[in-house]
Order: sequence, then C-alpha cells, then structure tokens
Amino acid sequence: RQLGRNTRRVFKYDSISTEQWTAFADNLDKLCPIDPLIFDAWPLNQKCEYLHSRIIKAANSTLPSVTVGNTYVPKKPKDLESLCQSYRFLSKVAKTIRSLHKTPISYSIHYETKWSSYYIRLNNLLSLYKQTFVTPIILPPFLRDARIDDFANLLQMLENMTLLLRSLLLLKEKEFQASSIQAKIDARNDNFTNDISTFIESALSRTRRRIVLDRVFIDHPTHPTLLTSPDAIDQEVIEHFQNFVPITSTPPSSIQDLPERWSNAYAPLADVSPAIFDSLMDPPTLDEWSSTISSMPNDKAPGPSMISYEMLKHLGPSASTLLFNLICA
Repeated sequence: RQLGRNTRRVFKYDSISTEQWTAFADNLDKLCPIDPLIFDAWPLNQKCEYLHSRIIKAANSTLPSVTVGNTYVPKKPKDLESLCQSYRFLSKVAKTIRSLHKTPISYSIHYETKWSSYYIRLNNLLSLYKQTFVTPIILPPFLRDARIDDFANLLQMLENMTLLLRSLLLLKEKEFQASSIQAKIDARNDNFTNDISTFIESALSRTRRRIVLDRVFIDHPTHPTLLTSPDAIDQEVIEHFQNFVPITSTPPSSIQDLPERWSNAYAPLADVSPAIFDSLMDPPTLDEWSSTISSMPNDKAPGPSMISYEMLKHLGPSASTLLFNLICA
C-alpha cells in the first residue's frame, strides 16, 4: 500500500483556528477512552501504534488539509509491476461480474464480447500464478453459461482469485521494500569501508563539489614546469600538501602529555559538581515534559509519522496523559 501511494496529506497549519484545535483535542480524547493503568501495562509498540493511529485519525477529521502528489515513485521490478497489473485487471473483471450479479437483467451480447477477451487473459493468469491458485479453477468459456445462478458461482471464483492475488501482491511488495532498504544499507556500509567521501555525502544528503585541476605550474627558480598529465598533477598536489606545512613536533601520546594550555582547557571544572549527572537517566517530570513540548518550534516537517509539533502542543488531557506515560516508559 505504501509503495502504491501517489499522494499524501499536508495539513494547513497556518489556517487552523483555535476552535479547530479545540475540536481536534476533544475528538482525540474521545478516541482515547482507555484506562491509563491498562495503557501502562501495554508493550511499547502497542502504545505507539495506539496513540499514532488516533492522533492521525483526529487530525484527518478536524484539521484542514490538502492532498499533494508524491514526486518520488519507487521503480518496481518487472515481475512486481506485472503482478500489480494482473491484480488491477482481476479486480476490474470481478467488479463487472459483481454488477451483473446484482442486476442479471442487464446482461447483453456486449458483456459476452468482453468476456471472450477476459477469458483468455484469466486463464493466462491461472497458468502464470498456478502456485498461488492451488485449487483448480475452471472458468466458463461463455458468460451465458454462468447465468444459471445469476453469476453467483463465477463471482465467487473471481473474488477468491482476487483475494489470493492480493495476498501475493502484498507479500511481494513487502519483499521488494525490504530488499530495497537492505540494498541501500549495504551500499552505505560499502561506502563507509571503501569510499568514505561518498558515505559522508550520502549521510548529509549533499552532492559532491570538487575543484578540477587540469594543469599545475611549478614555479621552480631554474626549472619551471607545467604539468598536464593527471597522474603527475595528482602526485604533485599530494606532495605539496604533505610538505607545505612541515610537522615540527610529534603529537602527544596521551591526554596527560598535552601542553599546559590544553590540559587546563580539558580539565574538569572545579565549580561543577559531578553529581549533576546522577539524575541524567531519570524520567522527566510532567512540568519538564510540558515545557519541552511548548518550546518546540512550529512549521517543521513531521516525518513519516505525520505527527507534528503543533499536534502535540494541542493534545487534550487524556491524550496528553497517555503520551507522557509513553515517554516515561
């Protein structure tokens, strides 16, 4: 489903009124009737899913938004794209037969003509995905043969085929998504080992900027030289940066060997108690959490969760209690 999504919802925070935020908070609290004690006993993932689904549902129903297109569409393998097309075709045929089943009187020679082409392609699908359609499925060569029970049996066969093909499609989409993610991870790991500059550029989402030296002039007192060979230029540049600023001393082998200027700079401050770190891992208090939420900036991209700082700032009492419970988990 995620791979096939062509649009996404963007909330219009600039035009949300106080009344709409109040409606959002009230609606969200109605969607979160669970007892906090029961919520506290849930696994962490279940808590996250519960809150996420209800925050998004409340936002979709109360906050103004627009639907925009996604500019990036993952390129699917040919077999997966073919499976998608087959599923769409099968759904289309099932919809046609479902319409005939509801109103059998609408049957005409027009449907018979369409079925003649459907029949060939459906049998091709049965052959292509025979490992999915384990139970033998025999389709009538003529649509009029299915009029005996008002197309009920034919509709049942097509719906079963659609269900099986949809299950296969979801499985293949998950496999493709997992393999795509793994390929990106492997490429980044390989870059980290063999091409650190590419790794850094990828991690920072930036393109490489470089200066191309196609000639180097060596201003020697007696033998000035102009280098144009790429190998000679590379070697000369390396030698220049290695020798232009000579190292006059060896670096210290330990912190204790640092010069006094730097050892004093890195020494622990006498007026700072080491005890300040004792409570570093303690859960935040409610006041600390509320202060953190209220200090978050607006107009920031929410990320894949679609939950923005603005939404968190306008949670109702019940949702706020559950979120604080999740944070302290």
